[in-house]
Amino acid sequence: MTDLLDLVPLKPQHATVRRPLYTATTSSQALYLPIAPPSLGSAGAVIGRELYSGKAFVYCPFCAFGDGLPGGNMIVMGDTGRGKSALVKTYAARQIRLGRQIVVLDTKEQKERQEGEWAALGRSLTGRAPVKFAPGGGASCVNPMDPAIAGKRQVELVRTIVELGLGKKLNEFAGSALRIAIRHAHRLAAEAGRTPVLTDVAAALRAPEEADALAKQRTRDELLGDGLEASYVLDRLCGSDGDTTGDLTGMLDGPTSLDIDLDADMVVFDLTKVPSGGIAMTILVAVVSVFLEEVWLRAVCECGQGPEHHNRTVIDAASGAWELGANSDTGCRRYTQRKRILVCEEAWHILGTPQLASLLEKFLKFARGYGLSCIFIVHHLSDVDDSPETQAALKMADTIVVYSMKMAEAEDTAKRLGLPGWTPEHIMRLRRGVALWKVGEVIYPGVQHLLTEAEQHLCFSSGSMTDLTATDPDTA
Repeated sequence: MTDLLDLVPLKPQHATVRRPLYTATTSSQALYLPIAPPSLGSAGAVIGRELYSGKAFVYCPFCAFGDGLPGGNMIVMGDTGRGKSALVKTYAARQIRLGRQIVVLDTKEQKERQEGEWAALGRSLTGRAPVKFAPGGGASCVNPMDPAIAGKRQVELVRTIVELGLGKKLNEFAGSALRIAIRHAHRLAAEAGRTPVLTDVAAALRAPEEADALAKQRTRDELLGDGLEASYVLDRLCGSDGDTTGDLTGMLDGPTSLDIDLDADMVVFDLTKVPSGGIAMTILVAVVSVFLEEVWLRAVCECGQGPEHHNRTVIDAASGAWELGANSDTGCRRYTQRKRILVCEEAWHILGTPQLASLLEKFLKFARGYGLSCIFIVHHLSDVDDSPETQAALKMADTIVVYSMKMAEAEDTAKRLGLPGWTPEHIMRLRRGVALWKVGEVIYPGVQHLLTEAEQHLCFSSGSMTDLTATDPDTA
């Protein structure tokens, strides 16, 4: 009689040289059932089916949150054309039906549509066009100096913009000059009755005041020298004196666009016109992410109103402990934080830049407090930096989805993520649309993603490579 261990992998996370099960016959399913990983329950978004057991695979980080799944962040990886984007698109659409809000940072252009590949899905779900960014203006703008961004966070963001443009960290003298210039930019803009912008900071860096120099025990010329390089960086990024050739001109150098509706079920930020891999893309992603953290991730109940509209219910009279309860205006019985999902296409822009990964560390670390799930889509881990900041971000991904990839990449992925020894060869053999899922500490070797016909039209991103003439009835 064939040894059962020769047919199936051992317990999840147990390293072994035995090959996992590659067949999907009813006999093999019957053998697999006694040792199959536990299901994630019936609450959440339907993904498809778990091939070896035949059970439906339902996943939702908010429903499964607890001892088995400590956080909601996810990373999806695999070779081109294996089904990564289709999975995340359908998952996002299905989560909207559960009341979630979605924001997408879309960097993959559909040439035949002249827009990002998430635009069609976002338009079909909300009726709204994507928020487009383009160098030189004529599209949307997000202001890093927007008052909606808290003061300390705003200083950190502007400093990050300067450091990314400069290619190195600012020293203490330059950092102090920048903080003073930001304060002056706010004061001068308030006197003019408008919102400050980055060009105001550049101007303030070149015009320090004697009183500020004296307070720092510097001469005015020394304070000017401290911030002069930072002002040149902002000029190069945003332009100055009518120059519109800056890397970020029209995208970060004006007031925040009014067409950005962060209350919509899905908001797609179309970054496809921004040069990929350049400093402009990195800085733009940093600014949009911090803007979302400060504005989009505000406290709001699933009933649509903030915590201030909910009654406080005392749960322990002795200690005075209380919780947020009912809202008579909406009929809500208990405050429940609205859940949100942030999708980052081509996430190597984030994970491949240590400064950006560090900037978003708070975003990821406190995602549970925000009711947030971050989804990063990459091709391979070799695309991203191996810095401590990037490794910290990867460790915060409690759900890992791996589609088929070449053996060398599969081995590197298994090594960096601490997957069992049998997984590299298994990953290499996965068919299109089938992925290995690791949810918490449990591994599901083969999850087949299933799409409806309507979803196939909205999620198909390889139209340019498809020859449709063979099936066209008019040419048959």
